[in-house]
Amino acid sequence: MQSGGEQRGGGRWGIERSTLIALAAGGAVAAAGVLGQLAQLTPGAVYGISLVGGVVAVAAVWTAHRRRRAATARLERSARRILSAGLAQVQIDEGEPVAAGAGELAPVQAAMAQLADRLSWEGRELAKKTRNLEALIAAMDEPLLATDNDRRVLLCNRSAEAVFDAAPGELVGRPINQVFTHAELLSMHDAAGAGEIRRGRVRLTTSLGKRVYQVSASPVPAAWGEGVFGAVMVLRDVTELDQAVQVKTDFVANASHELRTPVAAIRTAAETLPNAIGDDPEMAARVANMIVNHAGRLEELLRDLLDLSRLESPDVPPAIETVEVGELPRLLGAMFEGVCRERDITLEFDFDEELAGMRTDRKLLMLILRNLVENATKFAFEGTQVRSASRGVARFEVADRGIGIPIGQQDRVFERFYQVDPARTGSAGGKRGTGLGLAIVKHAAKALGGRVGLKSVWGQGTTVWVEVEVGFAAESSAEARKTG
Repeated sequence: MQSGGEQRGGGRWGIERSTLIALAAGGAVAAAGVLGQLAQLTPGAVYGISLVGGVVAVAAVWTAHRRRRAATARLERSARRILSAGLAQVQIDEGEPVAAGAGELAPVQAAMAQLADRLSWEGRELAKKTRNLEALIAAMDEPLLATDNDRRVLLCNRSAEAVFDAAPGELVGRPINQVFTHAELLSMHDAAGAGEIRRGRVRLTTSLGKRVYQVSASPVPAAWGEGVFGAVMVLRDVTELDQAVQVKTDFVANASHELRTPVAAIRTAAETLPNAIGDDPEMAARVANMIVNHAGRLEELLRDLLDLSRLESPDVPPAIETVEVGELPRLLGAMFEGVCRERDITLEFDFDEELAGMRTDRKLLMLILRNLVENATKFAFEGTQVRSASRGVARFEVADRGIGIPIGQQDRVFERFYQVDPARTGSAGGKRGTGLGLAIVKHAAKALGGRVGLKSVWGQGTTVWVEVEVGFAAESSAEARKTG
């Protein structure tokens, strides 16, 4: 009985083994008959020769058949591996040389080997490009989302997962309308899925807070044929840029207002003064005093604008030097002696002795303290005390007992030109500020590597604090190590 493998082998060539033997034997008999006629051999000799020739022919045919079967099996295994093992891992079976083992199948086996090499190379190139693309997407600071034609997330980067407060891989597979519900974003996504390119600016509340994003939504063409497969959305955070534009707009509007008011008052007073000098000396004195006051306000405003401009310039680094902290109370006291006497306000200083020998930018530190004390003397109630103190080695506080700041406005008082009094009528003492003092304090503290904040109760008073990074003189540090 023939084995299954032998039957499959014979079937592959379309000829059974018995048929091959019969053909070989018939050929051998015919050949022997011809030889017998030519050589006039005896029938027995002819039969012997025929039998031997038939056996030899059958052996030759069967050997060639087995070689074809082996070569075909190798080709079949190689093809299956090409289809199932992965492009980068295909490999033709090793065995006897192609020419010796495959016969007329040698060109086919050689072509298969070339195909395998080509597919293996292309597989490695494809894997390299895929890794590069994944690394590029992962390295992007901008959140990126790609969806398929079922509006489900195909891929995203870590920035997108951070914005939408998702764990790694959590967004993949989710419908896009479950990732975000902003109507404008969904509209842009659907338009991109329909083949349009959309760009726009949207405001989102994310895990990072309220942010402004410049969104770009583009269609993804189908890999084969025409049509659109999905959409790609890239969200670029432009919150700081948007805030800078808004700050610039507000600054121009507020600066124009602040400058226009004293200029208009001075012009009006100047026009009134010539007539008042001869007719109403008392009025002339009031008008002259108005000119002096508004001229002083203009000087104050220009001073604050110049201070703020210098602080915002990256080309002016802090000048670190040793600061004699003991001199600061004397300088600040002399600076505000007039207003304190006018409003019956007492200045009290309590600077920590540990600040002796501190190293920082003296001008910036004085700028901070001057603006804080100036604010306190303007908004403190008459007959009260303004206390300036330091705690630890880097924290300065200025506290007053005055009108205070409503809790809803405490986050905005460090903005340029922002004033708690919306009518701009001024402080309890009747003197208005420029609205730039606390903005200057914030920028000066930032320039010194520090931060600023406040505590306030409406109608009771305000404490503004500043923390800055400071160093100490070498001799002070050495002395501290000795005493320690």
